[in-house]
Amino acid sequence: MRILRFVFLLFLAVTPVRALNILPNSSFEYWIDTLGVHMPLGWITSEPLYPGSAVKSTESHTGSYCVKLTGGDTAAFVSTITIVRPDYHYHFSGWAKVPSLIGGSFILQFTKLLGEPIGTPEMLPAFHSSDYREYDRWVTAPESAVFLSVSFAAIPTATVYLDDVTLEDTAIIGIEEYQTTKTSEPHPDPRKVIAPVGITRTLEPLNSGSILYDPLGRRVCPDRLRPGVYFILRKR
Repeated sequence: MRILRFVFLLFLAVTPVRALNILPNSSFEYWIDTLGVHMPLGWITSEPLYPGSAVKSTESHTGSYCVKLTGGDTAAFVSTITIVRPDYHYHFSGWAKVPSLIGGSFILQFTKLLGEPIGTPEMLPAFHSSDYREYDRWVTAPESAVFLSVSFAAIPTATVYLDDVTLEDTAIIGIEEYQTTKTSEPHPDPRKVIAPVGITRTLEPLNSGSILYDPLGRRVCPDRLRPGVYFILRKR
């Protein structure tokens, strides 16, 4: 009989930790086809309005794909949104390659529950570069903030390649994501969970049938663990 169960593991280690990225599909590896419009999963783009303005490209910084923005007569854009916690600190990072003189700008805007903007947006202009360049900034969520929208707008006539756009929650410990194959299980199936097993302070040896996930349901490599909370889908 095959039994699947989750084990919560809390590692107390002294090695450096890494904050958790809370933006979806930050490396633009996953794309969907909605009514004939190809867009990166978890993002909205100018592609439905201006075909060819935001497309998948293989000129990536990491991984296989990135998003290519081409501003024709109008601006091209890509945008997503995430939940934030008031008074918490976040580290934004985005990589851009700009063949043209000026490409456009990253735009970070905190909003209230119903989308009302809070204050003025943070702007990070992206300038000409023959290779990818990182643009980063620390931001603090205002007291009434619920969401943070993360966007990049390319100016007319500009061409910009974007990749690895992340927002790290420094209060949550993260880990390196395991690169799954076509035959591996990308996410645990909650319908197969029998019962959770308690919290432990030490990592028990993983048997060959165990699969490890982070709190967002991403499969991770057991050899690259960092301090944090993990889920084990154990088979026996």
